[in-house]
Amino acid sequence: MLSTAQKTTLACSIICYALTLYSFLRMDSWIFLIFFILHSIFLILFAYLCYRNPKDEEDTVDTDAIIASLNEEVHRLKEEASEKETENAALKEQVASISFEKTANDEETARLKSELEELKAAPTQPELDPSSILPQNLSKRSESATVNIIEVAKSVAREFHDAAAKAGLTINISSADENLLVKADQNLLRILFRNIVDNSIKYMGRHGSLIITVSAVGDDIFVVLKDTGDGLAEDETRHIFELNYQGSNRISGNGLGLYQAKAIVEYYGGTIYAKSNSGKGMGVYIQLPTT
Repeated sequence: MLSTAQKTTLACSIICYALTLYSFLRMDSWIFLIFFILHSIFLILFAYLCYRNPKDEEDTVDTDAIIASLNEEVHRLKEEASEKETENAALKEQVASISFEKTANDEETARLKSELEELKAAPTQPELDPSSILPQNLSKRSESATVNIIEVAKSVAREFHDAAAKAGLTINISSADENLLVKADQNLLRILFRNIVDNSIKYMGRHGSLIITVSAVGDDIFVVLKDTGDGLAEDETRHIFELNYQGSNRISGNGLGLYQAKAIVEYYGGTIYAKSNSGKGMGVYIQLPTT
């Protein structure tokens, strides 16, 4: 006859064996490992109980203590398995997030390339020499050097911070890079950005934002200055780079700023155009070759 301890260990062994088979069929590696270990322990314990000397009281096994210890071990292994599952879930979320960001970046690059092609295909006018229309207080243009165009944009944003805040406009610089180099005169690039930023501040007409996005697309620098102001009718927008042109929303000035900006861009072999609709803000798109 089997003793109570033997019956208990044998029953536990059979239960663990059944659960081991179940977890194997479910392909759950952690649970399979737990019950496989428990099954082995109960088999060893059962064998020990069967072959030990029943008269040797010193070798008597405290079955309740062993079962309690095994329960604690099972609990610990379950906690470890739960922690592993949590870590795996976190890793899956991280991988999904990285995949989403990569997809978003690919879509943004495709959009920029599309707009760059549209920009290059825009109608061009005869090239202008910006030196003939520079402000009188600007010193003679130095030789072109390699300039970080992002730093120039940030400098102009800082310069106009107070004026923009007074008009209810926030200026933000967006770029995936810290440095994007272009061969140009830094003073002329500052005038280019200043004229467009000043134009946004003048004609916003309401609180909003101006986002300056600077990107590298192939061998070109692509700059987008887009505000959320009142904008301008489409038929007027196509004329804003003409000398002395002032649209229906004219406030002050002589219409030289954007004409001057166009002259600077074309002087460096780039292209510039604008998109706008009444009530939907103004976007200025610039392409500049890096060399």
